[in-house]
Amino acid sequence: MNTLTIKECTDMTMKTPAQHFLQSRFWAEFKKEQGWTYRQYEVRSAGTRSFLLTVLLRQLSPFGFLAYIPMGPSILITNDSHLPETAQQRGIFLANLAEKLVPLLPSYVFLIRFDPPWECLIKNGKAQAFSSQDFPLIPCTGGKTPCRLIKAVSDIQPPDTVQLDLGQPLDALLADCKPKWRYNIRLAEKKGVQVRCFSGSQAENVVPVFYELYRETAARDGIAIHSENYYRSLCRLARDPAFDTERILISVYIAYFEEKPLAAIITLFSPSGAVYLYGASSNEHRNLMPAYLLQWQAIQDAQKYGCLSYDFYGIPPTDDPKHPMYGLYRFKTGFGGTIIHRVGTLDIPVRGFRYRLYSYAERLRSFWFKTLKKKIRVHSRKS
Repeated sequence: MNTLTIKECTDMTMKTPAQHFLQSRFWAEFKKEQGWTYRQYEVRSAGTRSFLLTVLLRQLSPFGFLAYIPMGPSILITNDSHLPETAQQRGIFLANLAEKLVPLLPSYVFLIRFDPPWECLIKNGKAQAFSSQDFPLIPCTGGKTPCRLIKAVSDIQPPDTVQLDLGQPLDALLADCKPKWRYNIRLAEKKGVQVRCFSGSQAENVVPVFYELYRETAARDGIAIHSENYYRSLCRLARDPAFDTERILISVYIAYFEEKPLAAIITLFSPSGAVYLYGASSNEHRNLMPAYLLQWQAIQDAQKYGCLSYDFYGIPPTDDPKHPMYGLYRFKTGFGGTIIHRVGTLDIPVRGFRYRLYSYAERLRSFWFKTLKKKIRVHSRKS
């Protein structure tokens, strides 16, 4: 790993495309509109091809800067035998990468946070991959503050997901669905549910329709959502010619029954794959199964676009009926595909004291949003 080198990409002309949409310049610019800044680097190391690394930055007073690397690094393996194959080797790779990054990042970066796209095993509902004690201390601040790789308080990106291989014929994809799912798709069609796809300028125009359904979903399921402008911004930015080379397509799919919107999803298509980003549904006519037909139409369109996979983007770690999101697990896995477990969010504290304070604040925030606020919403709905 001593041959690892990093240089900043200032002209944005690196030939190697991002391996995940969260590492694309499109997504970095989108996050910039949400208050982040970003830098991009070309990384080279023995055993990998050079790859693009996008680092999102946010100033969090009074702690300093948080450097966040979503779905990175995407290591492109060559035939070299010295590869980060084991959990320990990968952890050391991240540590070395962080050490090289620190001098290139703004002053007062207190934390480098990774969400690597690396798979792992699941045991008792938890990722079995990294143990902080397995890795050596590294000098993060000129050798003054050694630090280790640490599992974050909570995961930022969903570590568990299910993906469809779009290299198969449509008949095979449909056959891979559970029988009830195939029945529900046909039922929606038979009952007169119509799915319309809105892309380009049309996508932004129908965001209010999507958002009204999303607010209904949030009230029903007790989830937090962004402002309407967040989704408008996503659709608007996708039309910018500056990102033509990345071939990002944002679409809003809406299922109608007798011209009344019943459900909607937002998808992202790119050469690296298709992703189901957001979904919403009405409390009315749920027996018409509009969500099933929505997904099936998006899967077909993703295959036509040339996407290699369709990522449902987020499920519970195991098939546990007691999990509050068990219904989501059943819905997404019912379309077939491969269940993937990743290691989740990993931290390398650069300034230990500030990181400990921030972790404490994160725990309080997590307790408020995931426990107290949900209970308040549930109580409010019952009342």
